[in-house]
Amino acid sequence: MDHPEADGTETLLGGLGNEGRVVRVGHTVRRPVGAWTPAVHTLLRHLESVGFQGAPRVVGLESDTEILTFIPGDVALPPFPAWSASDELLISVAELQHRYHEAVIGFRPAADAIWGDGPAPHEYSGSFVCHNDLCLENVVVRDGRAVGFIDFDFADPVDPVWDIAIALRHWVPMWDPLDLGEHHAPLDKVERCRYFFDAHRLHRRERIRTVDALLAFSDRALTFVRTQAESGHTGHRAQWDAGYESKNRRAHAWVAANRDALSGG
Repeated sequence: MDHPEADGTETLLGGLGNEGRVVRVGHTVRRPVGAWTPAVHTLLRHLESVGFQGAPRVVGLESDTEILTFIPGDVALPPFPAWSASDELLISVAELQHRYHEAVIGFRPAADAIWGDGPAPHEYSGSFVCHNDLCLENVVVRDGRAVGFIDFDFADPVDPVWDIAIALRHWVPMWDPLDLGEHHAPLDKVERCRYFFDAHRLHRRERIRTVDALLAFSDRALTFVRTQAESGHTGHRAQWDAGYESKNRRAHAWVAANRDALSGG
């Protein structure tokens, strides 16, 4: 939820990493910088140069704050609203992600560029600089369709199936039904997975690799959240204490048990 201040600014959600530190000022958004910010700005400027409309534009820097354009629309926040579970929205996320992947085909970052996400497992490494964190909170929606991606802090060169797998995890969503809210629990995850794959035009082998990438990401996410929690990160500590380990393991088991159906077997 946004929080209007007396001076007309709004404090935005900001995610676990930047909670309370992302502010909207008019048509701009101000966010904390990280070691990855120069590389991300190079990526965003490339997206602007090729005409991709689904990402913020770089306005500039002020001390330890980056200034980006604000993308108008709605963002689904927990507990996720009913509109976030629509098939039309799911498909539009996949379509926008596919256009994003096409937009970065020609992008070649500097060899010494620093990215915020650690490298993907070797079998999912690659040269496409993908978003790698397309959770519901990082997709801007207008009129029931995805129009923009925000928060590129985890952007990193990977195989696109890694990026697709992460989006699948959040948007299908690939959790055990016990851990889903009222609007997402009844959904047919096999059918929604097929919708997502169809929008990306993936053939059978790519679909299998993407489901396997999802299992690998689940393992990586478990290690990441545990490490962050143990290091004292407030948001991830709360996430871990709320039962993340059990939730993650249930999700992994559910995907593994339904691997053939999810990949179209």
